[in-house]
Amino acid sequence: MKHARSVGHAWAVALITLVACTTTQRAVSGSDEYYSPKEPTTEDHIYVPTVHTVQLFKKGFPIAPPIIELGGTEPLVLRFDDFSPDVEDLSYTVVHCDPDWQPSDLAPSQYINGTPTDFVPTPQQSRNTLQPFLEYELEFPNDLMKPTVAGNYLIKVYRGTDQEDLVLTKRFLVFENKVQIDARILPTRDIEMRDVDQQIDLTLSYPGVTVPEPFRDLKVVVLQNMRWDDAHTGFQPKFIRDSQLIYDQPKEGIFKGGNEWRDFDIKSLRYSTVRISKYITSPEGLEEAVLLPDEKREFKVYLDQPDINGRYLVQNDLVEGDPLGAEYVYVDFTLPRNEEIPGGDVYVYGGLTDLQCQHDFRCTWDAKKKAYTLRALVKQGFADYCYAFLPTGSTVPDLSLLEGSHFETENDYLVLVYVHDYQLQCDRLLGLKFLNSRKN
Repeated sequence: MKHARSVGHAWAVALITLVACTTTQRAVSGSDEYYSPKEPTTEDHIYVPTVHTVQLFKKGFPIAPPIIELGGTEPLVLRFDDFSPDVEDLSYTVVHCDPDWQPSDLAPSQYINGTPTDFVPTPQQSRNTLQPFLEYELEFPNDLMKPTVAGNYLIKVYRGTDQEDLVLTKRFLVFENKVQIDARILPTRDIEMRDVDQQIDLTLSYPGVTVPEPFRDLKVVVLQNMRWDDAHTGFQPKFIRDSQLIYDQPKEGIFKGGNEWRDFDIKSLRYSTVRISKYITSPEGLEEAVLLPDEKREFKVYLDQPDINGRYLVQNDLVEGDPLGAEYVYVDFTLPRNEEIPGGDVYVYGGLTDLQCQHDFRCTWDAKKKAYTLRALVKQGFADYCYAFLPTGSTVPDLSLLEGSHFETENDYLVLVYVHDYQLQCDRLLGLKFLNSRKN
């Protein structure tokens, strides 16, 4: 039986390789310097230039964040494309991390029930796309590998059995619901910043959870729209009452309200949606969507418009629900400016860039057009985005310099509470709460 399965797997790999080799690889991007950092990172990162559109989400909810409850039945789905025509033998593992995303001291046997590594299933070939690709997909947790400790996790995909030969890394969260979080969004007490900032107020209760030193053993992290690059930490309670911590509008809980996200819709390439100026055929033979020039918004009065808070949905309306039929499209962005901004770079930023300032989405200043421009390869779908300014030497982009900031902006927040476990000698994620600036 084992022999039959292995022969079937070999035939599947051979067939996919044959199909892939009969098509032309049309698009490549990236630089070795970016894809091969000197040290492996615990951030979301792609280490292979041919890999694109890495997504990790709760099964059945493609724009949901990668968060699961310990012992729950809903798995995560990891999906990514490879433009290489060659099928790779890929494996994966997961690493337990502390609240600062450094690997914890736990051995895999302490946080994994089952095997510590497993093979990534055989990929599928794209269907009738101008840009051929192989789509890899796996579900986690599964029958062979389940987490047993709540906390921050990094999934690592690598070639063969060499965990140093990385293909990609992706973050996800496993939580337990043991800390009660009472949180709400308020205007800041700083009158001068009340029109641009949003303030989170917190009260935590932990009945039944042993926390010997709340100031040391309990850590709070708050994210706005799932942005790990701007995670707020260092929260300290002002009052302690029995097993209750009262933070009373901590300064660490002040966020720029930002602005509503811009968007573009290329789910169908048969007609131009609101933000599309025209479609053309690119020199590479792919479709190219030319967006209308974006308006300047940094000094504009707040305008309420619906968005999905930076998320990115892969979809081809002609083959709905099947990412194997979604095309890769070049998208042209233009942001008019009177002059170039000194001291840093401008990026297109959002879920389509893993909420990072990625080198493939760095804009170029065009002195003749007096605009920042970008031509980027994006998989077909719907995307929220904004323009981020990254100061030279900084790792945290400024999303308000080019977009403006308003207290009225609708944002999603995530409050995470970690408690130190002295028996396991690690930090467990024992509290999690989603907030919305309009509803809470």
